[in-house]
Amino acid sequence: MDELAAVLAQARAALKSGETQTAVRLYRRAQELSPRDPEIPHERGIALLETGEVGLAAVAQAEALALDPAHIGARAQRAAALEALGDDEGAARELRELLSRIGPQPALSARLSALEQSAKRAASRRLLGAPLARLEASPLVGSALARNIANPLTFRSPFAELGAQLRSDAIAGLDFVFDSMDVSLGRSDVSYGGTTEDEHGRRVPLDEFTAAGIVFLSEALGIETLRARRMLSFLLAPECGLGPHRFAGVQVGWTISASDGARHYGLFARL
Repeated sequence: MDELAAVLAQARAALKSGETQTAVRLYRRAQELSPRDPEIPHERGIALLETGEVGLAAVAQAEALALDPAHIGARAQRAAALEALGDDEGAARELRELLSRIGPQPALSARLSALEQSAKRAASRRLLGAPLARLEASPLVGSALARNIANPLTFRSPFAELGAQLRSDAIAGLDFVFDSMDVSLGRSDVSYGGTTEDEHGRRVPLDEFTAAGIVFLSEALGIETLRARRMLSFLLAPECGLGPHRFAGVQVGWTISASDGARHYGLFARL
């Protein structure tokens, strides 16, 4: 048995036995050995989905589709991952392409219709594209941030600054920059409720950065907090880089600035 076959056998055995992190690592090695095989990133995406890393799963399925656009399983899995991430628009796009390749499927057509409606609702809820007054009334600002009198497009809290950019009197971009990301990661949230619901419906405590990041993504993109939490988890993954990444019709990623000899990290969302 050559190395590729051995690594794939180990990866599949690990996935079957529930050792998903080991499976992901082995699939990465297999992909290094056979970079033109679309089945390997497809299977890695399935393993990543099992770990809860839906953003990385979507990326892995995109890698498979780049190698084989006709890969039905990869396209279906990418649609599922994007939906879990909050990108109903992207999920609908993948399902439309899937249906164009496999022909009419009533169940998939119904799911596509539901995704299209959900994407429209998200677009109507999101801060991006809305008038500035919507931002001031949003949970993102609420009692956590106060408008800068000298600059009406800037809002301050004790730990971060939110800046808005306008285009034709509508919000075209938002930047949420933390005074110290490390400090906020180590401090309990007191501004956005302090807890969130995990994948199993349990309430779990949040640090200041995570709580603010979830609310920022949820409000900026118009998606539910659970899906915003998954998106934040993806953005925090080293494989994600700085972005931008396009989700739900919006570009999201990291912003880095420097002042007083210190680096300040934050999130951005832009049309």
